[in-house]
Amino acid sequence: MFPILYAVIDGLGTFLDAVYLDELSLIGEDAALIAYEYTFLLVGAGCWLFLRRKRVPFHVTREKDKGIAALFETAGQFFYVFAMARNAVIAAPMIASYSIVSILLSRLFLKEKLSRAHYAAIGIVMLGIAVLGLADAG
Repeated sequence: MFPILYAVIDGLGTFLDAVYLDELSLIGEDAALIAYEYTFLLVGAGCWLFLRRKRVPFHVTREKDKGIAALFETAGQFFYVFAMARNAVIAAPMIASYSIVSILLSRLFLKEKLSRAHYAAIGIVMLGIAVLGLADAG
């Protein structure tokens, strides 16, 4: 149930991002980036306070992998905002296709078994992305 809820909530968030950044142009890319980063800062501060309250040891110098992941997340957010502001109709499905890439990578590196239905779903998603790209080009 959690993956489905995540996909629905993520899809709703992406739709609203597209409306605000592309359709209505209510806020600019710079303001959106600042809002995202302040949100991450507040969540990070809340997590840090939670860890302190529970007396869980946390040392920044021992969390290098998480720091690198945070830098990649910030860079990804930068490209996401500008892609959504330029052409949300094309950017949203391409960004959402990360799940397809994850499935294919898990097949390649983790040797997970995929059924014909899995491959059919992957093909349908890839076809949908191609159709959106062709429809926007015309």
